[in-house]
Amino acid sequence: MAFSPDMLRTIHLIAATGSFVMAADMQNKVPSAISYNVKKWEEELGFKLFDRKARQIKLTTAGKYYIEQTKWMLEAYDSLVKKSNLISSNDDITFTIALNNIIQPAAIPPLVDFLSTQFPATQLTLTTEVYNGTWDALYGRRADLVIGAPHTAPKLEGIICEPIGELEWDFVVGSQHPLSQHSIILSTDILRQYPSIVVKDTSIHLPKLDTWSLEGQRIIYVPSLDTAIELIEKGIGIGYIPHHKIITQLNEGKLIKKAIEEHKLATKLFYAWRTDSQSSLMKHCIEYIKSNLHTFR
Repeated sequence: MAFSPDMLRTIHLIAATGSFVMAADMQNKVPSAISYNVKKWEEELGFKLFDRKARQIKLTTAGKYYIEQTKWMLEAYDSLVKKSNLISSNDDITFTIALNNIIQPAAIPPLVDFLSTQFPATQLTLTTEVYNGTWDALYGRRADLVIGAPHTAPKLEGIICEPIGELEWDFVVGSQHPLSQHSIILSTDILRQYPSIVVKDTSIHLPKLDTWSLEGQRIIYVPSLDTAIELIEKGIGIGYIPHHKIITQLNEGKLIKKAIEEHKLATKLFYAWRTDSQSSLMKHCIEYIKSNLHTFR
């Protein structure tokens, strides 16, 4: 008797229910046929899978081991079928979204939940990029879609980009920082005396951008906005942070918003994808973002 996924699935159902009858009902098969096939399979294996002496069918010691060791085979087969179906319908086996670190984090779980529900067989991957790193990830094919890419695309050939909106920045200092006591508009000469805290651009090939820094000013590069906020809170440096990231710190007085001579303008954000990527998942993802633009900025 040839091995088949159906045979293996039947054996697992019998093991789970403890009944040939229940397993047969669940597969719309005749119990006697299932019992016969299992017996033939046991003969081929050379050992008993089930102890039929008791009122309820039980696994033998060898049967328990067999079930444990073949569970992955069923899962792998089901995954193979799902992914093969995705390929046949031109859908994605994997899908990577690169997120600019400045977008609203609360927008991400609903998006992932939506895509996971609609495309359960697709392997979703989310990465975080900084500034031009988002565009770089798209051009370098490290991401299928980018959300929160800043300004306009460095080059539009082969790229589709749509606006999300504008993100506002606050120039802030820690509550104990010397500049916290200044009531005047801060000049560049004053600001240059203190380090600028900057999240380092993750771009590999495109030019790297800085959030804000002055000519001749010391820059401290950090890996994330959370680190930048912490360093500014502790008075180690100064800098611009997206307003939505520091509402709590501003309200609690941990950070102080200050006016400066050369104020940073709001950043225009975009979501973008390549023209050669037109899968069903991509279309669903784009429609979701269009319907929820306000949650990302």
